[in-house]
Amino acid sequence: MEEAIGLAKIGKPLTAMLLIKSYVQEKIDEGKDINKMDKICKDLISAILATPSINDESWRVFVPSPSLEEIEAVVQKVKECLG
Repeated sequence: MEEAIGLAKIGKPLTAMLLIKSYVQEKIDEGKDINKMDKICKDLISAILATPSINDESWRVFVPSPSLEEIEAVVQKVKECLG
């Protein structure tokens, strides 16, 4: 997850979000049960998994990039939710 923050720091926030998505998917594949999580975690994990896998250049055309602070907050909450 620190790699995701590093990517955000070098101007690749959407690539960072894709890395976070991969991490979340791995944890789910390993057996983490979303249904046993509280509503905030469940909603966050569901939103991350629903994010399309598009690179930074393509994303910038369609959506604003998250800030470093937003990515750090997502990383922190994902760590809390998935351990």
